[in-house]
Amino acid sequence: MKRPVEEARALAAAALEAIGRADDAGIVRAGGGDDFPEVRVALAVLDAARERTGLLERALLYYADADLWEAEVAESALAFHDRGEVARSALAGRDLFVHRD
Repeated sequence: MKRPVEEARALAAAALEAIGRADDAGIVRAGGGDDFPEVRVALAVLDAARERTGLLERALLYYADADLWEAEVAESALAFHDRGEVARSALAGRDLFVHRD
């Protein structure tokens, strides 16, 4: 698995190549040019994507827990009281366990 900066360099190099800046793309592919705006933007985009993906994964793990759904009486299950609140929070980019009140 690539480190975030390596992924950012690969994306930035591809973007530079696509706009005809092959020399700069080569610098970035060789591990230089981390101060190039293209590398910085790629790193910021990847960081935001990782943060969002982590939030969504935590929500899925929450809903995948059998204890959330199991109860003798449906109204006593945690899922009954959640009513999708964790999913809505994750989709909105908010902390999963901040109650709406």
